[in-house]
Amino acid sequence: MLDVKDKGRLFQIIKHCLKIEKKMSDVTLEDFEDDEDLREIICFNIFQIGELAKGLTIELTKKYNEVPWKEIKGMRDVIGHGYGTIDVEIVYNTTKDNISVLSKYCEKILEDNGI
Repeated sequence: MLDVKDKGRLFQIIKHCLKIEKKMSDVTLEDFEDDEDLREIICFNIFQIGELAKGLTIELTKKYNEVPWKEIKGMRDVIGHGYGTIDVEIVYNTTKDNISVLSKYCEKILEDNGI
């Protein structure tokens, strides 16, 4: 049985993933590098995902360990404490390669628990 707080956090993670996917659908790396406002929006949503991941129970993250929860939480820390040192290409690649995977995995967790 899924913890009520985990359920809410997973829904919120999906929400932030969908926001990122919508904003980044047709964005090239060059566009991303040139658009400070877009980078801030994306970094905010990645930060929120990391913050929500930090609140997931150990039981959930151990059972559903096919995504790198530790790295997700770590990226939140990098964005939160060192914006001037963020590697724009890493953020861009994360949005293109990992956000959709994370969203689908969170949906799978919910489905596995009858939600």
